[in-house]
Amino acid sequence: MECGRISYLQAEGSYGSGKLVNYYQSDSRLGGLVSTESYWRLNSRLVLGGAMAYGTEKGKHMSGSAFLHPEETPFDIVEMDDSGAGTKRHEWYMFRGEAGYLLTPRLSWGGKLEYRTENYAKFKDLRHQNSLMNLYLSTGFSYELFSGWQVGLSYGYLRNVETVGFGIYGTTDRQYTSLISFGGFYGRSEVFGESGYTSNTTPLFTQTHEVAFQGQYHRGDLHWFQEVFIRKTSGRFGSGSSTSITYSTHTGSEVGYRAKLTWQQSRLFQAMELGIALKSLENRENSYKESTDELGVSQIVYYGSNEVMSRDQLRAWLAYQLLSGGKESRSDWSAEVRMDYRSRSVTTSQYPFFRKQSLHVTGLWLQGARNWYKGRQVWTASVGLGLQGGWGCMKEDGQYVSVSEDQQRPAERADLLVEEYDYHTAVRLVPYAAVGYEREITPALSGYVRGEVTYARAFTTTMAGKDFVQPGIKVGVKF
Repeated sequence: MECGRISYLQAEGSYGSGKLVNYYQSDSRLGGLVSTESYWRLNSRLVLGGAMAYGTEKGKHMSGSAFLHPEETPFDIVEMDDSGAGTKRHEWYMFRGEAGYLLTPRLSWGGKLEYRTENYAKFKDLRHQNSLMNLYLSTGFSYELFSGWQVGLSYGYLRNVETVGFGIYGTTDRQYTSLISFGGFYGRSEVFGESGYTSNTTPLFTQTHEVAFQGQYHRGDLHWFQEVFIRKTSGRFGSGSSTSITYSTHTGSEVGYRAKLTWQQSRLFQAMELGIALKSLENRENSYKESTDELGVSQIVYYGSNEVMSRDQLRAWLAYQLLSGGKESRSDWSAEVRMDYRSRSVTTSQYPFFRKQSLHVTGLWLQGARNWYKGRQVWTASVGLGLQGGWGCMKEDGQYVSVSEDQQRPAERADLLVEEYDYHTAVRLVPYAAVGYEREITPALSGYVRGEVTYARAFTTTMAGKDFVQPGIKVGVKF
């Protein structure tokens, strides 16, 4: 239609239970989310969109990482044992706004802003409290070269700041020791209360610049979209001021390509997507000396830095989707198959020692859905099945030069190393089922409810448990 609007308001809840979890996840967690999203076509030139969300999750028996998303950080901080495992709470807020405008018959502009804040806290010693701010801005232009062919150029900026602080409740004679893991749960131990990574509330700052080039071809009901992107990342652990310590700096890059082909024919809609992305990250720890002058002002002198971690990651995926019913949003039935491959290679250095790890994970996902239309009612049933497994080298330890027998080795958490490796490489089946119901209340308003359950069962693992189940429910309205 020429002008229109569609909006959603949704509330959802889920509960997860089982021992098939990664080292930083909970084996008993309860979560909820409230979100709303809207898109408006105000006229033939201007389209606006926006979304807001609030989510919360509470997990029991948690120790693991002190960071919210440890698989993305340049290093990790974990407790040296699980005796302090306790309850953690995570909540987040998100706001997103976007717009598209047709400047001329051939030239169009688009922009997007997304702001997300997260809070994370552990309620048992050694306690930690995190605050994360994630800001993403992007803008771009597309130009129609000639009939059926368009090219585009866009720029994006991502700013991520996660502040983490540690503490204990009351007074105690007990020592709390953390592992500063630079990769592969290998690094240096640190006692809380002494100078170091856990002594102060410190920000982990990361910024990313992104440039992307797009191309699109359409002819009749055939559409072909392609994109190549390049990202450059830099950051530090520390405020960056001259009177406080910057413990480490990190730099990285990512390049990728993705393409999507869609084809509408009679009552069939088909879509195929493929992509590949290569990502690298390097973390360097600073050598420094801290002193206080006669005025009581701290002075930090840096003597250089040493590479403590380099990480290379690869991700590739291929997906195919088929829908029947004439419209993508209102199909009678649908089927989807998706395959993906991920690899991660890490080298951790604590001179003169090093640890290398390589990890490869492949997955296959099949899903089908059926819709039944009964007047103003729509009934939906979905089933899916996933298969995942992996391989690699859990650890390869060595030294750059010969060392004596009494040379102190780096600290490590061998149990978490095994747990994380098993979690990624264990062969597992993941069945999924969902049912839904939607009813039109008025021509401009409908309500819906959807229940779903996902179950994962591993067959090759040394972990304490081999399964995880997560039921969930969603209730919402469209208007």
